[in-house]
Amino acid sequence: MSSLSKLRAILEERLALMAPSRRLRLAVAEREVARRRGGKSRLRVLDAGCGDGLLLLAMAKRHPSWEMAGVDLRADLLKGARKRAAARGLGNARFLPGDLERPLPESGCDVVLAVECLEEIPGDRQALRMMFGALAPGGLLVAHVPERDWKPVLPGSSGIWREQVRQGYTAEELEALLREVGFTDVQVRPTYRSLAAAAQEVRDRIKDAGLLVRLFAFPFLAAAVRLERWGVTFGRANALIAVGSRP
Repeated sequence: MSSLSKLRAILEERLALMAPSRRLRLAVAEREVARRRGGKSRLRVLDAGCGDGLLLLAMAKRHPSWEMAGVDLRADLLKGARKRAAARGLGNARFLPGDLERPLPESGCDVVLAVECLEEIPGDRQALRMMFGALAPGGLLVAHVPERDWKPVLPGSSGIWREQVRQGYTAEELEALLREVGFTDVQVRPTYRSLAAAAQEVRDRIKDAGLLVRLFAFPFLAAAVRLERWGVTFGRANALIAVGSRP
């Protein structure tokens, strides 16, 4: 691969990671882990439904002492994730095949992340049981999901979340589901609202545009994420984060 091709591949990957919704999901997940596990410098973290692995790899790079494992059904996505980990020299990141509705290939974890996967799993309750089983006693689940009544901000944007089998959850439904499975100390709160959602919809509309167009748009999308994190936003919640502990 030529130097120009390598540079283009790096830029494409960084633009994918820096999509507004990805940035916010990474930020809120890391914040919750730090808030509840901030006293531990070494953590075993399982990313359930890791997909292309970009969130896990970003976290692995920022926390080299953490042992990160990603699990997903799709072999093609796992293959790409392994190549990215090797290219970056991230020896603390592994990727394993696994069905989230069956016993997971890792156990005794300090943290399980379930970021935008529950709404795509027919047996979400069963998947949560498997995540519960993968945690060590006192381990933490961090789940991020669409809010059930979310709607697109911009006219013409899709009102469907990727491969969803359900539209999402209310805060009450999500809390009840986690408690039913056995999680304690459950907290659910809204995450991003309409500003970040609108930025993501803009990004979705230009994702197939040329690289220069997307690079030009990036500062504006990044600014929307910063404002959202500072609480400068509007509208109702489009997503929820839930945290719970295994007793």
